[in-house]
Parts: sequence; C-alpha cells; structure tokens
Amino acid sequence: MNRIFYFLSLIFISIGCDDSKDTSDVLSPVEPLFYKGMDLSFQSELEKYDLVYKDENGKPITLLNYVSENGTNLVRLKLWHTPQNGQNSLSDVKAYALKIKSRNMDFLLDFHYSDTWADPGSQTPPQAWRNMNFDEIKNAVYNYTKEVLFELKEQHTLPKIIQIGNETDSGFLWNYGKVWNDYNDNWPNYAALVKEAIKGIKEVDPSNNIQIMLHHSNVENAIYFFNELQPYHLEFDIIGLSYYPQFQTKDLDLVKTKLNTLATTFNKDILMVEMAYPFTLEWNDNCINFIGDDSQILTEFSATPLGQKAYLEWLVNTIKSIPNQKGIGFCYWAPDWVAFVGNENTSTKGSAWENQCMFDFDHKALPIFDVFRNN
Repeated sequence: MNRIFYFLSLIFISIGCDDSKDTSDVLSPVEPLFYKGMDLSFQSELEKYDLVYKDENGKPITLLNYVSENGTNLVRLKLWHTPQNGQNSLSDVKAYALKIKSRNMDFLLDFHYSDTWADPGSQTPPQAWRNMNFDEIKNAVYNYTKEVLFELKEQHTLPKIIQIGNETDSGFLWNYGKVWNDYNDNWPNYAALVKEAIKGIKEVDPSNNIQIMLHHSNVENAIYFFNELQPYHLEFDIIGLSYYPQFQTKDLDLVKTKLNTLATTFNKDILMVEMAYPFTLEWNDNCINFIGDDSQILTEFSATPLGQKAYLEWLVNTIKSIPNQKGIGFCYWAPDWVAFVGNENTSTKGSAWENQCMFDFDHKALPIFDVFRNN
C-alpha cells in the first residue's frame, strides 16, 4: 500500500507544479515502509517467569514497550496446530497479537502447519490430520487457515503478513506436499496445498490487505524453488528468506547477487524473515549454543556487540540496495531468548541462543538496537 502512495505522490508532483505556483502544499514522496522486525514467539512462555530485561543503562523495561519505542515495527509469531506443551498455540498467538497491535506494530503470522517445529528437515503434519487422504488434507488446510484468521479478525488483530509454511524448501505436510528426494515430482501437490491456504486467507480478507509470503531457508538455493513454482501461478506477494552464515554461504557478494537475482527474476518483495548474529562466542548456561566457534561466523564481523551491530547494518544496506525497492525489511529471530534461572523445561535445558540475542548476559540492551532506531 505504501508503494501506491509513493507513486501517486510522484504523479501529483509531476502534473501539479510549475515555477509560477506556490508548491508549499505539494505532497512529498512517501518513503516505502521498511520492516524492522523481531520474532518474539518465545515471549508467550518467557513472560510467565518474570524475566527482567533492561535498557542499555541497566534500567528495567517492559520488553514489548521498549522494542516498539526503539524502532521495531513488525513482530513475527509462529503458530503450531496442537502443541504438546501448549506453547505457540492459537490462544497464545491471539493474546500476544493484541499486545502487538496495541503498540501500533504490524504482525506477521507464521503458520507451521505442524504441532511442533517445521523446517527443511522436518515437516510433520498435525496429529489431528494423520491418515487423511489428499482431498481431506486439502480441506484441512483450507478450513484451519480460514478459522484461525476468522478468530484473529473477530478480535481486530489480522496479520499484515501471513507465512504459508515455515522454511518450505522441501515442501510441507510430508508426504502430502513433500518436494524432496523421492518426491521431486510432487510440486503439483505442494502448490495445490498452498492454494488452499491462499483461498482461506482471501475469503477472510477479500480486500487483499494481507500480504502472503512463501519462505525458503537458503538465499543461495531459493531461485530453484521459486522457479519450480512458476507454472502454478500462486498468488503470493513476498519471498521470505532465512540467512544464517553458519549454515549458508559466507560469501557476502554472492548473497547480494542472489538477492538481486531473486528480485529481478520474480518481481516479488523480499523480506529477510529470519536472521541473527552473535555478540560473543561465550555462553551463559550449560546448553551448547548454535554458534560457539570463529569458523561459524563471518570474517568481516567479529562476535562482539559492535560486530553484531555492524553485521545488521551491512544486512540492512544490502536489503535496501535490492533493485526496484523490492527489499522490504528483516526480522531478527529470537532476540529475547536469553538464559535464565526458572522453569525446569526452559532454564535447566537452557537457551542455545543466548549469545545471539539482542540483550547481553545481564539482559541489557545491546548496541544493535541503534540499527532499529536509525533505519
């Protein structure tokens, strides 16, 4: 929508101005919205343990207030169908969506279409959908998607962006929509399931205010994925990507090239919907971290508070440089998943992520927040 206002403003200026007229009331071009987002899916659980987050001066803060006041304009939440521990359920999402909206931030809903984590190596259908035939699974996707959005609409918290599946490089809802190994020719079924989700979304949102995103986990390989989907003419708006250097290329020029090629080839907006970087290689609990060695990070950016900040500055500049203003923002994954003493299932097992948070081991805000404030 912001892009429409931008171009209308340019047209207005081009036809309404000359040197002899007062142009003081002419509209200036509107800068397209750039998303500075966070995935705060852990907060529905972490809030129960009275964690104390602090600002950069050590003053206690309310997390959601602080991030909204310091540049964050998008919050991503994952949704699990029937999670065993109840976390990331629809009731969780609805409750936190109200908090997001009350602080004037946009909301991104990440449908996993699973009872637990879904990613390229695991796309397990909800237990309630096991043993269905293909027509039944299509109906389940359609009805579930529509029902979730209807409940969100009823409480006036419809998302701005909806993600159909999480990191669906290999498809989703295996084996119904699997597109990997023995199922390499299964793209028609994957596309058919995505279309059912899209149909459900559009019936709740006939004005098309919601943007629809498909999510691939790898910047290098995403071109293949979206090429395979071209013949099915799926109605989606955003290419969502993950970029974690420890799992992907460390060639930053290649990252730029692939992002630019995606934008010019498919004419879709691009959102780096998952990213993070460590501020240290140390740890703050007894849990092994995802990153703990120099070989896992980029030589250009150190694992320090300023290195973390510099990395995000590079990423923002790279996204903003994507041709035709197709780079629309980023979403930092789990900036709040700190280590703490508390619940047995959370703190005893620990956080494998505390050195990639946006808060240090004393839970103080790190310099990376400057990037949110200044872009």
